[in-house]
Amino acid sequence: VQNHQLGEMASGVGVADNCVTSFNDLKLKHDRKYVIYKMNDGMTQIEVFKEGAKDASYEEFCGLLPEDSCRYGVFDVEYTDPKTGGQRNKIVFFHWAPDSCKVREKMIYASSKDELKKRLVGVATEVQGSDKGDIEMTAVVERVNRV
Repeated sequence: VQNHQLGEMASGVGVADNCVTSFNDLKLKHDRKYVIYKMNDGMTQIEVFKEGAKDASYEEFCGLLPEDSCRYGVFDVEYTDPKTGGQRNKIVFFHWAPDSCKVREKMIYASSKDELKKRLVGVATEVQGSDKGDIEMTAVVERVNRV
């Protein structure tokens, strides 16, 4: 039986309603810069962990990604378009899975990611990271320029 209120996934993990609401506020109201998501303690539901104010920095976002636990996140990336020189914004989805994380946790996050992403309509691209080097802003901008 599916839990429609939470949006139960094939992995058995649900998505809390406020995950989508928070993302839509970032996308439509531009009242926050990022949203970080995490599993609840029972690993049964994805929840909003932290929201960044609209003037929050990318460094702040990266600093909230733990070295021993997985997270998902979205960040409203501002960058200069290399073709036009104009300022652009794209919402990037992050799948953070550090090497030191437990295998079971990595597997649950990996199997639950697509359902969360599917609900976050308007994501331009995805960045996967296992260490801070994987998510440096230069690599992220390079990725959004390909979209």
